[in-house]
Amino acid sequence: MKQKSIFLNLFLFFCFLASAQKVNITKIVADEIVKTPLEKVIVFNEKDISLTNTEGVFSFVSDIEILNFALIGYEDLKLSFDEIKKKDTIFLKRKMIELDEVIIGNELSILKKAFSNLKENYSTNPYNENFFLRCVLKRNDEISRLQDIYGKVSRKSFFKTKTQPDNKCEVEILNMRKIGITEKSDLVYFKFQSFENLFDLNSLIQINVDEYELQQEKDIASDYWKISFVQKEINSRKQKIKGHFIIKKTDYAFVQTCFDFYDNPEEVPYSKDGKVMYRTTSFRRISNYKRDDAFNKYYLSNANSVVRVEILESEKNPKAYYDFTSDYFVTNSFISSKTASNLSMDKDIFKVKFAYSDQFWANQNQLPLTNNLKEFLSRVSANKERKKEYDVIGNF
Repeated sequence: MKQKSIFLNLFLFFCFLASAQKVNITKIVADEIVKTPLEKVIVFNEKDISLTNTEGVFSFVSDIEILNFALIGYEDLKLSFDEIKKKDTIFLKRKMIELDEVIIGNELSILKKAFSNLKENYSTNPYNENFFLRCVLKRNDEISRLQDIYGKVSRKSFFKTKTQPDNKCEVEILNMRKIGITEKSDLVYFKFQSFENLFDLNSLIQINVDEYELQQEKDIASDYWKISFVQKEINSRKQKIKGHFIIKKTDYAFVQTCFDFYDNPEEVPYSKDGKVMYRTTSFRRISNYKRDDAFNKYYLSNANSVVRVEILESEKNPKAYYDFTSDYFVTNSFISSKTASNLSMDKDIFKVKFAYSDQFWANQNQLPLTNNLKEFLSRVSANKERKKEYDVIGNF
């Protein structure tokens, strides 16, 4: 009888393990009509979250069998793992656009109402969140650096307030992988942004409406307003900042902000760093915000920055273009555990050191390698022993 009891207990234990086993799935999300891949689709369930990359690809590892798909301008979609496995591609349907609801001249009142609701819609108190960050650098359209980070951040507030005028954050890196390759003849080092710069950009949500022309756009689903803006006067960089806000009608919350800092790149003057003449000719930032139902507050769900820097040709440096992209997104917001800061916030992110964990990166959902990145890693591997021609820096 005792042997039967032990056998039964073991049987139940293994049945539990089988039922709780995590499922790993990788698929593509695309537009239902034009069939093109969709980037930045939020893929999530009660415990896990992921995001589609530039190829529309997402990876997901979870023991919960339901997945949700969400993207502004598209109908939300809910599928089980069994349904997803039967599909080669997940198609999202565009929301209907009701053009007759646009009221010209209503832009200013909508924006002022949205700005007045910031403290109600977003947290002005300290909170913590987990995040992923991907940074990619290209030189003359060829990838030269990759850095992926998983970490935790403690914020004093989402944005600066009278009670939190500095709004400083603390970051703890929990996992990281990075690799870079440069030709020894290339004397230019492209400095990555710091976490301090990153979070300052993340909190950029307001404009002085008196300095901008506003226009309500029609290409948006009926449950949102889309308001574009452009500076009235040229700024010190000889540019006009432009962009747009997408605002949810039910609570006047910003769900997307876009800032484009350069509209006339040929007019940007060159700056000098040592013997290198350079100028930034493009800088675009898009941020998306999502509501946490448990806390009834919005948080930064994901943000993307794209920067181009041009190097002027000289005797020692050929003309070159550097394209830097960063993708930041939050996996768990308003968590209780605080950070144990392990880096300087004003440091070049690429110079941060942390050990590589093959097990972690093999099992994470959020940053699958695109085909371009796989080709880059193959190129690094093929050239890493050519030490007279290349410098290779990384932790994996």
